[in-house]
Amino acid sequence: MKILKRILVVLLSVLIVSPIISYIGIVITNNIIADNVEKDLVAYELPINTKLVDSISIAGKLTGNGNGMQYMGAILVESDLSEEELNEHYISEFDYIEIRKQETANINFIHSSNYRFNNFSITNKDSYYSITCWEDNRREKYGDLLSELLDFDIRGH
Repeated sequence: MKILKRILVVLLSVLIVSPIISYIGIVITNNIIADNVEKDLVAYELPINTKLVDSISIAGKLTGNGNGMQYMGAILVESDLSEEELNEHYISEFDYIEIRKQETANINFIHSSNYRFNNFSITNKDSYYSITCWEDNRREKYGDLLSELLDFDIRGH
């Protein structure tokens, strides 16, 4: 009888702990994917007359309707160049890139916009741009099964 109790305790423990560990692994993996988008953007050579001010990565349901994870890396740059000139510099390297004039620290185009650039300075706001890159080929990189599992992250709903 004691052996049966121990087996039941072990089974029950596994049933309780396994989903928690799995979920933590999914969240960590999604964060790593978003961090890699940010790292790729930061590592890309800056154009002339441009300096990196800040960077951020975000994983979750960031825009649009429905369910599913989205991954974004963004940098805040200070530049004498125009949006068009910055776009020309980045468009050849990144498939989904957006350049916007950044007049506040908040990243306003994300639905739940509690995200912000920490190193934003109001005195330099006229020369700030956010350069945002989106990860879009998760299925190609990680396959269908892992891609489906990564959508179990609560941030994607």
